[in-house]
Amino acid sequence: MKFFTITALIAVTLQFHLNPVSAQTTQPVPAPTDFEVHAVFTETPPFIDGNLDDPTWQDIQPITNLTQVWPEDGAPATEDTEVRIAYDRDNLYFAFRFYDDNPELIRAKNLERGGRNNRDDHAYIGIDTYLDGRNAYLFEMNALGTQDDALVTDEVLNYDSFSWDAVFRSETVIDDEGWTLEVAIPFRQLRFPEGEELEFGLMVSRMINRKNERVLWPAIGMEYGGSFGVLAAASQYGRLKGLKGINRGKNIEIKPYLISGAQEVRPDLQNETTDIDYNYDFGGDLKYSISSNMTLDLTVNTDFAQVEADNVQLNLTRFNLFFPEKREFFLERAGLFEHGNTRSTQTFFSRNIGLTDQILTGARVTGQTGRYSIGLMNIETGDGMGDLFGVNSTNNSVARFQANVFPRATVGTIFTNVEQPDGYNRVLGFDTRYRFWSSSQFDAWYTNVWDDNSLLNDAAGNISIQLENDIFEGGSSFTSVGQNFRPELGFVRRLDFRQYSANAGYKPNVDFSSIRKLYFRTSYDYFEGQDGTLQTTEFSASIRSELGNRQSFEVEYERLFERLINNFTLRPDAIIPAGDYTFHTLSAKGRTDEARNVFGSFDFSTGQFYDGNRTDFGVDFGFRQSKHFHIEGGVNHTIIRLPFENGDFEATTIRSSLLGAISRKLFAKALIQYDNFSRNLQSNLRINWIHRPGSDLFLVFNTNYHITGDNEDLFGPRKDFILNSRAGIVKLTYLIMI
Repeated sequence: MKFFTITALIAVTLQFHLNPVSAQTTQPVPAPTDFEVHAVFTETPPFIDGNLDDPTWQDIQPITNLTQVWPEDGAPATEDTEVRIAYDRDNLYFAFRFYDDNPELIRAKNLERGGRNNRDDHAYIGIDTYLDGRNAYLFEMNALGTQDDALVTDEVLNYDSFSWDAVFRSETVIDDEGWTLEVAIPFRQLRFPEGEELEFGLMVSRMINRKNERVLWPAIGMEYGGSFGVLAAASQYGRLKGLKGINRGKNIEIKPYLISGAQEVRPDLQNETTDIDYNYDFGGDLKYSISSNMTLDLTVNTDFAQVEADNVQLNLTRFNLFFPEKREFFLERAGLFEHGNTRSTQTFFSRNIGLTDQILTGARVTGQTGRYSIGLMNIETGDGMGDLFGVNSTNNSVARFQANVFPRATVGTIFTNVEQPDGYNRVLGFDTRYRFWSSSQFDAWYTNVWDDNSLLNDAAGNISIQLENDIFEGGSSFTSVGQNFRPELGFVRRLDFRQYSANAGYKPNVDFSSIRKLYFRTSYDYFEGQDGTLQTTEFSASIRSELGNRQSFEVEYERLFERLINNFTLRPDAIIPAGDYTFHTLSAKGRTDEARNVFGSFDFSTGQFYDGNRTDFGVDFGFRQSKHFHIEGGVNHTIIRLPFENGDFEATTIRSSLLGAISRKLFAKALIQYDNFSRNLQSNLRINWIHRPGSDLFLVFNTNYHITGDNEDLFGPRKDFILNSRAGIVKLTYLIMI
């Protein structure tokens, strides 16, 4: 008997040491609090189908105390919510029960991955794996299970943040009690520190769309960025505890592609001859987790044929237009490489890579170790793969480092280098950011350029402070950009100036009729050249009302002074002479609730424009017929009247987009655009079949026709439409996860 007792004790002891995670299941799990929740380990993971009848969920105590951030900041949610969390060695699991007294009013119409889930009832999961209070992963799912995802960088969440594409599972069920959601997030999709037992920052959010009500756990107030901005307030996330024995693995992802297509181009509208080209190619990407907190990305013979077309813009200013980056390779972790004033004076702007030639191969390393964030990128470009690493190729390099010096404060540096056959352009920059009080922030950065042409050696910098909470805002900044500041891999909208800026705002919550919040804002900017000569002054004042149902209306007054040192070519046949000009503009804009079946917006402005007048108006509309078909469109029209030859003209852009979806795996999107300056009618049709998670089949069709005008010298003057170009492309990708 004694022998069997000893043997049993040894067996139990060995079991405990060999399988510590199983042993922890016998330990009691504390109930969730207002700030902490423990994940429960399971040996039998749930089947992800949206039904919460799996044994895994039955004994887990849920989070129930979600709190409104909008419309009643700090008030209890009007509908009950339960959130349960489990995990095994490979995945983190979430089960949501969203109760709804009127389930027939649940909004659920988006089937496009990465589409407009914000127009539906939806949920967010935010995970800060390093507990640095700055960066986080966001996972978004609507009531149909349609996914989107984002990377929060320095507690900033914007359009570019949603470029990250994770591979995870989500399914939903809409029933008589509301809707349910199950989510499985593979740990291999996350980066996290070393250690046997982990603790993450966590935020869960629910949006009850028809009520425009967002509720959160833990409670985060409007002062942390408003109803949407609170999702990125990683410093205020709760704590997810109890994660032990996670299988880290190596996470190798290989994504080869095959592409084939044909293109017809007419080089000259005066000539009937067109050039036809047939091609096929292959290449691929590789993602390798060097460690659980460091990732290597490789790309060979990179192709972006499936990328959406740019929106047509007509430039009626003296400064460069900004077109956002849309290529997947550059968008992931793009926030880490940001340096400078966004869309104005950026030290690094990835769209300049491969702008005029082909990306042959590239590598990127990103990650975080302790309080340090690291980003390295090296891209080789040229006319073709035959130029790879040859004398005719161009090498583009970027190195970015950031360090947390104390909570919500960072310092960093960036270095870029372009080595071309005929010269080089090198950039070194430094920056710091400190977020305090809630949404208040101090920023400073400086960048210097060294070029093989010493005349282009120059610098730029900025220092700013913005004080803000949910009621008041105010700040000031100083920016200086040299006359020859041209970082080869950056974006510079305006050269040779020193800018002094100030702004103030008052944003009271009100309860007047259906108006819930008012915004009173004013700003002033003073521009002078590096020689001290006045260039521009801008003053604006605006009032905006926001209704509880997401409708809004705004009026604004603007006074602008412009000093033209040289003549300004507004268009080839319209030149504004040098001189001093002052113009006053009054504008109004309004928007209805985009989550409704039919929605729209308008904007209107009128005022002086140099020595004449200018009137702008635009109308946008949308119709969500069902989850299978959406249509949106818009018209922008500008009327300019100037007192000189060719000074009277009008500018028009027209656009329409159509989205058709059969399921979450098969959808098509078309973009049709026209502008009266080029008189070109363009269309872009993209069909996307997600044949397995992370793997796509794209069919892309592009056409560009010229609509003939009077007195044009064309090869076919009797034709109303003349082909500029057309192309058809098939691209297949296949994700292999090892």
